[in-house]
Amino acid sequence: MSRFAVFALILFLGACSAQAEETASPEELEAAIGPVAGPTPVLPGDVAKLGIEQSAAVGPVVVDRDHYTLYFSEKDSTQPPSSSCVEAECTLVWIPLLAAGGQFDAPGLDPKLLSTFKRSDGTEQVTIGGHPVYRYVDDEQAGDTVGHGVDGRFAVSPSGVRASR
Repeated sequence: MSRFAVFALILFLGACSAQAEETASPEELEAAIGPVAGPTPVLPGDVAKLGIEQSAAVGPVVVDRDHYTLYFSEKDSTQPPSSSCVEAECTLVWIPLLAAGGQFDAPGLDPKLLSTFKRSDGTEQVTIGGHPVYRYVDDEQAGDTVGHGVDGRFAVSPSGVRASR
């Protein structure tokens, strides 16, 4: 079960409990179930750190600073880049990779493929080959590619297209 589903279940059960005298703080919930997914905070001057790793399932993929696979959605636009994933129900599952000012530390990737665009909430999302990119909440550890093929989303290859062997 994904962390999001566990978190939602805990919140639901807590709301339904008539005997509960105290509500758990977000910190207590995070300690109980682990980090809750959501866009990562971006500080001024933050640099998007990207890398390339080999996936046994789909071949070479682009990963973030924590070595988690990055994905793109076929529903997103590339000309100009825009995200169809703007509601909380989506961004908690498909976590936008954010960066400030289009600054990248991405050895091995063609700098011409890397950019950012401004989301409707004012944050800047990373694009690879024009595709807005995301982490998938059900990738529970670095190197997972569980999100590949889910709901029209695919792992990004170093050339900015769908990863495949």
